[in-house]
Amino acid sequence: MAKVLVLLSVFLLWAPALFSNETEDKKRELARLKSQAAQKENELKKYREAEKQISREISDLESRRREAERKKNKVEADISYIEQSLLSTADKRAVLKKSMPLWQRVVLAELDAYYFTPRCYDCPGGYSLEEDIFVDRMITHKAAFTAAMDKEQRLTDKQILTYEAKNKQLQERSSKLEEEQGVITTRFRKKKSALDVTKRKAEEVRKEINELNRSAEALNNLLAKFERTRKAQDAKASAQKTAGAKKSASGGPKIDAAPHSLPWPVNGKVISKFGKEYRADLNTWIFRDGIKIAAQRGQEVRAAEEGSVIYAGPFRSYGNVVILDHGKGFFSIYGFLQDIKAVVGDKLPRQGVVGSAGPDTQTSSGTGRYAVYFEIRQGTVAVDPLAWLK
Repeated sequence: MAKVLVLLSVFLLWAPALFSNETEDKKRELARLKSQAAQKENELKKYREAEKQISREISDLESRRREAERKKNKVEADISYIEQSLLSTADKRAVLKKSMPLWQRVVLAELDAYYFTPRCYDCPGGYSLEEDIFVDRMITHKAAFTAAMDKEQRLTDKQILTYEAKNKQLQERSSKLEEEQGVITTRFRKKKSALDVTKRKAEEVRKEINELNRSAEALNNLLAKFERTRKAQDAKASAQKTAGAKKSASGGPKIDAAPHSLPWPVNGKVISKFGKEYRADLNTWIFRDGIKIAAQRGQEVRAAEEGSVIYAGPFRSYGNVVILDHGKGFFSIYGFLQDIKAVVGDKLPRQGVVGSAGPDTQTSSGTGRYAVYFEIRQGTVAVDPLAWLK
């Protein structure tokens, strides 16, 4: 009886420490999750700031594009006016060129008839003084009119040269404006494309974060349920022992394996590590509870340790999943399986086949890469598998 009392006293002294350690572990895990969430929010904030900056640049480019369009329209209107004036002046010059020889011939003929041909004033029907004055004025008027037409023709030629020079300048200005407008339009399209890409990436990050959080939460709940069942079974087994027997000291979850002693579930390169991972395709950080191992399509996936199959089927963003219980709160998880070769209740040996490798269902960029997702859990707490694999 005294021995029982002593054992009971020792357990009562140890129990608060055990519960305290478990509480501290939960607090640390909660703090880690909060820190990860805060970092993801900061990354999303950066995306939103980038969206605002690009939007401001697009607005500025749109204003510049409208101004360039206005200037180009003005130049095109000036070109149209100059071209119309040029055509009108060219028509005028053509008329002058056509009529000038006629008037020159008329003036020369009359000069020859009235000034250079001798006249007979005594002959019947000869010219009177009044007729001479009238003829002189008519010839003088025609000569002045012909001179004025010649001057107008020279002015018209000069005006046409001016219009042609102005038109050339306007055409060059129009070409420069078109080039400037093309540059602005190209930059505008690039910025618009960058904005669309930024929005798409931000949306992908948001969706992936939400899906990863939901998947991780669901997996935690599932493993917590298994852990509660295990503890209940341990408590039931302990309660069935005699009062004088030593109480089971299973304690908290424990990985019953030495570090770097477990075989790999599949031979391949680690393409995604445990914990914080930078995603170049999304330009952000992702937090993972396991690792991704590159594999060939249909390659066999094997158990890292002897254990019982407690789950086999599709599971959210992890694809087809198999979960093995290795006892004492030690679980291993295999995801992205193309097909499953085990059923719930199976006892698999170390390196027993759980399924075959399938596509990475968490790759938002759609690379079509085949891989295996692998986790090791100490109770509900995910640990780095690379610390346990050979």
